[in-house]
Formats: sequence, structure tokens, C-alpha cells
Amino acid sequence: MRTTRRQLLSGLAATSIVPFAYSATMERMLLSGADTIDDLRLVTGLNEARWEDARTWSSRGAAGLPESHQGKLFTDTDECKVIDNGRSILATSSSGGVVIYDRASLETKFYASAANAHSACLLPGGYVVVAASVNARGNALVIFHRSRSAQEIFRTPLESAHGVVWDERRKVLFAIGMTDVEEYRFDPENQERPLQLLRQHRMPTGGGHELSPGPSENLLFASGTEAVYLFDKDSKQFRLHPELGKLHHVKSISLHPKTGRIAYMMADPGEGVWWSYRVRFLNPTGEIASPGKRLYKVRWG
Repeated sequence: MRTTRRQLLSGLAATSIVPFAYSATMERMLLSGADTIDDLRLVTGLNEARWEDARTWSSRGAAGLPESHQGKLFTDTDECKVIDNGRSILATSSSGGVVIYDRASLETKFYASAANAHSACLLPGGYVVVAASVNARGNALVIFHRSRSAQEIFRTPLESAHGVVWDERRKVLFAIGMTDVEEYRFDPENQERPLQLLRQHRMPTGGGHELSPGPSENLLFASGTEAVYLFDKDSKQFRLHPELGKLHHVKSISLHPKTGRIAYMMADPGEGVWWSYRVRFLNPTGEIASPGKRLYKVRWG
């Protein structure tokens, strides 16, 4: 059953917390999981943390989203990124859906489908690259243009593609798959092969999952099944993260660009469990229960 906004807000007061020892702050956060994207305000203060001002996007009845893409292509949302200077949200679903929607009106701006879509990011010139994970029609990086919904332009193989990050300074796309972090040149003028593999960097352990901006411009968070690394773009080396390094099944890591606070999602204990019912934090340490649903990725927004 889909949670309504009223039900979501009514449950916020019952959220369990671990104390946060710093002065009161209010930051927006995006949560993916189940069949919605939740856009909430996280209010933290001395010995408390709570969710407020919930805005929920659902594919069902979404303005501008074709009926063929509603529901079944968004049963398990797994990525949620703020784009367009905060005006839009880019989201994907392992059920195959990809969408860009207006944050204020929730109106669809772009839609597509990619098998087992696990993440996406914008490329220069209005292009969108999607990490399509394990599937007979996946295991690839897939390119679209946001002005032409549902029209695939190009794909290149990447086993268990799970994460993509565009580096504007280096003009390089970083992507993570089953065993490697890879670097690609993006050339939209090359219509036959706009993505060209430059380098592959084997991770110390496999099961590549999260790839996201790290604590400095030259670092990326890169998680595998059994560890969390910092990948140095300059030295091309991996090192264990000092606090998250030995954790298993970390699905997402999001660094707040101003406060340096880290929000992350690690799967709860249990055979085959890939979700969690809580968000965890570093700098300082803390956690807060999810607003009533299984979570997959969390992003500061």
C-alpha cells in the first residue's frame, strides 16, 4: 500500500533517533525506496532529529509520465539526485524506470527505461547516462538526451553497472561496475561512440555499488560488497575509508558539500536484505529511522 503524505507526516513524530550532538540545523534530504521518492527536511538539534515538510513523488498519476511508465517501471526506486541547481530531481528504479521531474510541481520533464537502472547522472549538453545493472538487457551504460524522452542513443558494456559520476574539471565520466572503477571520455560529436573507455581500475574487493563525490575534489566514495573505499582520481589508488571502510553492503554515501556531514545507507542484517529502515550519519555519528518505508539510497538535497 502506498503511503500518503498525511500518513507519512503523522508517522514522523514516532521516528526513533540516536542523539545528535550539535546545534540545530535543517537540511533537505532525498530518500529512494519502494515506489516513491521522498523529499524531506531533516531537522537536527541537541539530542533530537526528526523529519519535516515531506514531499512525495510517485510515478502513479505523475503529470507528463506516460501510463506505460507508471507503476510497474518504478516499483523499487534506487537513485535520487538533485540537479538543475536544485530545481529538478533525477531518479531511477531497478524496475527499469528513469525520470527527471520538477521539484516544485512534480511534473515530468524527461522519462526513459533502462533495464535494472541503478543510477544516473547528467552529462554536458543535456545528455543523461544511466547505469543499467545485471539483466539480459542491462550490464551497460546507456545514454539518452533529456530533450528526447525514451530514445536510447548509445550503450556500452559494463558488468553490473551501479554508479556514475561526471567530473566537469577533468571532463571524464567515472563509473563503477562489478570489479572496476572505470573512466570514460564523453564526446557527443562522435555519434557512433560518444563514450570511450579510457582506463579501468580494479577494486581490492568486488561487488561494486556506490560511486559518489568524496571529501575532496580528487576523491570518490566507492563501495563494494565487503568494504568502502576512497578512490583517488590522481593516483588511481584505493584506500579503505577510515570509518566506513570495513562495513559490508553499503548502498549509498552522500557528503554534504557545506557541512561535511556524511549520510549513508547500509543494508540491515539478514540473508538477502538489501534495504534499511534507517539512515546513518558521520560527523557527527547518529541515525534516524526511515519515514515508514524501506530505503535504498539517501542523498542530501
